[in-house]
Amino acid sequence: MGIEGFLVASSLVGVLAQRLVRVICPACKEPFKPTQEIFEKISTKLSDFTAYHGTGCEECRYTGYRGRTGIFELMIMTEELRRLVLERASSNNIRDTAISQGMLVLRECGWQKVRQGVTTIEEVLRVSQEEI
Repeated sequence: MGIEGFLVASSLVGVLAQRLVRVICPACKEPFKPTQEIFEKISTKLSDFTAYHGTGCEECRYTGYRGRTGIFELMIMTEELRRLVLERASSNNIRDTAISQGMLVLRECGWQKVRQGVTTIEEVLRVSQEEI
C-alpha cells in the first residue's frame, strides 16, 4: 500500500476481524450426531461436545436458523508485533506471533460458539478459513 512501516507500527492499536454466523433457531434446536465427513473436517478441534442443529419450523421459516451472531479475531499490537511490522515481516510470521501471544483466531472463536450450542459446525466451516 506504500505506507511506511514505522507509521503503521506507531499508530496501530489493534486489528479486528469478524464474520457473521447464523444462530440455531431456539424453537426447533435439537442435538444430532455429525457425520464422519464433518468429524474429519474438524479433526480434534471439538471433543466431548453435543452438536446441535435446527430442524426447521414456522418461526425460522424452515431454515433451522434464526438471527446472526459474530465470531471475532482481535490482534492487539504488542512491542514484539510492532517490531515485526517495522522489520516488514511476513503476515504469516506476524499472525503466528500473535497466536503464540494468545490471540484467538476466527475459527477457534467459532468452535466456542459450537460448544455453547449457538451455531453449527457447518456455519463455522462456511465463514472461516482453516488455520495454516
